[in-house]
Amino acid sequence: MTTFAQWRSPASRGALSRLEQKPRKYDLRVVDQFYRYCQAISRTDRHRDEVHTRSQHAMRRTLWTMLVAGSFLFYYLIERAAQAMSLF
Repeated sequence: MTTFAQWRSPASRGALSRLEQKPRKYDLRVVDQFYRYCQAISRTDRHRDEVHTRSQHAMRRTLWTMLVAGSFLFYYLIERAAQAMSLF
């Protein structure tokens, strides 16, 4: 008799059916703790994404401000140079 045939013997079939009928009991506190852990991870990821987005917007705003301020400064220096050249 092979191992497979021994495993499927009628005697073991009864033992398997008794194991399957046994109700499984879960400790709900463990399940609740797992769900709270998952929610905390989700909140952390969401917060990280929001902070990253805010950081990108702040960087763009800073770069645009520097670009506008630099162009005003460049225009002022060009005007001053033109005034100085017109005096000579």
